[in-house]
Amino acid sequence: MCGIAGWIGPPADPGCLQIMTNAIRHRGPDGEGQVTLPLSGGAVAAMGHRRLSIIDISGGSQPMTSHDGRFTIVFNGEIYNYIEIREELLGRGARFTSSSDTEVILEAWRAWGAECLPRFRGMFAFVLHDEVARTIVLARDQFGKKPLFLAERQTPSGPVLVFGSEISALLAHPQVDTELDVETLYHYLCWRYAPGPHTFFRGIRKLQPGSFLTWQDGVMKTQRYWTAPEETAQCRKPSSDPIAAFLDVFDEAVRLRRRADVPLGAFLSGGLDSAAIVATLAHLGAPNLRTFSIGFRDDPASELTAAAETAGEIGTTHTSLELAANDLTNLLPMLSRHRGAPITEPADLPIYLLSVEAAKHVKVVLSGEGADEMFAGYPKHVVERHLGHLAGPGILSVAGHALLIATSPAPAAARRLRIASRAMRARRFDERMILWFGAITPVERSRVWIGPAVSRQPDTRPFTPAPGSTSLRRVLHFDQTSWLPDNLLERMDMMTMAASIEARAPFMDVQLAEFASTLPDSYRIKGRVTKRIVREALAPRLPQSVLTRRKNGFRMPVTEWFRGPLRDSARELLLSPDSISSPYLDRATVALYLDEHANGQQNHEKTLWALFALETFLREFF
Repeated sequence: MCGIAGWIGPPADPGCLQIMTNAIRHRGPDGEGQVTLPLSGGAVAAMGHRRLSIIDISGGSQPMTSHDGRFTIVFNGEIYNYIEIREELLGRGARFTSSSDTEVILEAWRAWGAECLPRFRGMFAFVLHDEVARTIVLARDQFGKKPLFLAERQTPSGPVLVFGSEISALLAHPQVDTELDVETLYHYLCWRYAPGPHTFFRGIRKLQPGSFLTWQDGVMKTQRYWTAPEETAQCRKPSSDPIAAFLDVFDEAVRLRRRADVPLGAFLSGGLDSAAIVATLAHLGAPNLRTFSIGFRDDPASELTAAAETAGEIGTTHTSLELAANDLTNLLPMLSRHRGAPITEPADLPIYLLSVEAAKHVKVVLSGEGADEMFAGYPKHVVERHLGHLAGPGILSVAGHALLIATSPAPAAARRLRIASRAMRARRFDERMILWFGAITPVERSRVWIGPAVSRQPDTRPFTPAPGSTSLRRVLHFDQTSWLPDNLLERMDMMTMAASIEARAPFMDVQLAEFASTLPDSYRIKGRVTKRIVREALAPRLPQSVLTRRKNGFRMPVTEWFRGPLRDSARELLLSPDSISSPYLDRATVALYLDEHANGQQNHEKTLWALFALETFLREFF
């Protein structure tokens, strides 16, 4: 895990590359390297790297050049199956001078070109220079677990393409400025994140997951090399033993993610996903396993006790980090700079703090991220599985209410019912996806938005699953192509790397995702039981309490904050004359949200947090 930055185009000040990599030093405190290589027409490839040493500590420094000098690479991430690919390449006569996964990418590209990309089981973003062809390739992993931001600019000396693992690195280049993308702000109000490929910075975009870009003679071409399984796969009859088939792929996904030359641990909550990973690590014989949990003091919904019990039964060395239930928003400005976007998920704050604690003991943690989106773990999946085909006004019937109540802890049931009744009234699928996890409805946005008219629509890919997909599969496809890469995976990368620690997600394994896409809906959700195949397959390894505990999630006391410690500061931030968002948001409507929430008339916690995080972010950059 590392950070990369640089540009392709006319030469710049010699110190520019150093400034860019300094901006992402937290991503790689163990080492750094830079190289500037010639291209055609007087252009150069300036490639910088910051290293967090995980594999081949002594021999994996970057930029790395192939043994014959043809290829040079800067690489962020891990290729978990690099040993297997290395053996295959050795059989073809490849030569290696190190034991790193970075060199495997170089030789795989030599052997197969872009066809090597779907072979990689890992998380990656890399830039590769080919001295013979005088080309540059920029590539990103299948699901977008590793970020790669791009900015194209025209200069008097020719076009330049600036790249980096974080937006802060791009902004350190003299040709990249901080102009707000107003259209992204508009969409953020509903989505609570920036739908790819766009960002909050005009002219800065994300290289989309499963894509690669080639540069040759100043001409750029972007291609997709991989398609999310739910976009093409059709469910088929399960094997004679689907439990065994699941365990084969899942165990391998966990085993591959154990590969590291540094200490490794895992995040552990009271829920199924992280417990499944920890139990499987133990099952596979991981020695001296450390686990880490976080929660709030005096919070009846805290999972600290449950996590500690799970750790005790599995036999890990466990660390519990208990926070006072007070305002943690002093972290928002710093974390906004790391993410280059608003901290729209309040849980980002404890994830960062837990990462800081874990980094005192290990360099790598495994996380349960992606399990809900691969195997259907949210209440919305239950509702869509049973009622999605009937969505429209009046659809959330008595049966729908019963489903939500049955799958929700008591404190969350009323909130989830409100969200579900709002979402399921929408006939249009795209509107429904926004309403499940979004901040405000499109109708509410039309009342609060006073900025310029917006014509740009979000990418349609998340709304185009395989033909004939069930309602559940349509939702999972959206989750895997929008909610995950543009929000949760980006969050996990930025919050853990801010603490200089690597997070790995076994449930996001490509082959596991492809296996999941072939399952009938009943293997994901049966009645009110979510992630059915995960529960049944891991039951022999897990405590019974983990299997029966209702999904709770990590809830921050945001409702209470905006009625207590944040009540006045939020009003001042959002309604002050110097508010950066004020040219775009109707002050009277924002004030109404604040008043209704403070007085207990409505619960606007999600909307208020989205606006509060937005204004905090804007003040950091604009």
